[in-house]
Amino acid sequence: MPVTHNYEKHDIVPCSLCSETFVCLCNRAADCPCAQVNLSRDESEWISWQTGGDCVCISCLLKLRGEARLAVV
Repeated sequence: MPVTHNYEKHDIVPCSLCSETFVCLCNRAADCPCAQVNLSRDESEWISWQTGGDCVCISCLLKLRGEARLAVV
């Protein structure tokens, strides 16, 4: 049975990079779509430095992952 989420119990926030709103599940990190984005430790640290530790939308996270892969070679 697929997992369903009650998104009303989570924050709808603007992405700090593109201002698009998204559902932030940081209080349930295992369920958050961003948890499915495979990042190395270096990539994760680079992205955190770029965003000041703020959550970003999946689109921006994927873009940052690409930039991080070029930056942390």
